[in-house]
Amino acid sequence: MVRGIATDSKRYKHIKRSDEKWFCDDLLVFKRTVEKYINNIRPDDKEENGKTIEKNKKKMMTIDRIFAILFLGFFGSITLITGIYFLLQGKSVIVGFPILLFGFVAVISFILYERYR
Repeated sequence: MVRGIATDSKRYKHIKRSDEKWFCDDLLVFKRTVEKYINNIRPDDKEENGKTIEKNKKKMMTIDRIFAILFLGFFGSITLITGIYFLLQGKSVIVGFPILLFGFVAVISFILYERYR
């Protein structure tokens, strides 16, 4: 689409246009195409336009989400793996089962928190 770049800044003598003129023409074509595309997809209603802008805003991480990720997600998965290890080892079943149960509850609560927040 850019016609003047390949000429190494030489002028076309038969047309009398420089590379900059060709490039500016191409940029104008791009601009018109993009404006036409934006006008076609933009909602007509100003309220809808505001809603689409609000949807794309990123939410800040809150303290309860950080707590859920650190405590329920990370600590819960570590206690779940530790409980499974203790149960498979067979030496400390009395300690392994409560740790396994606590880790399982923490991981399930983390999954449900992230799913329904």
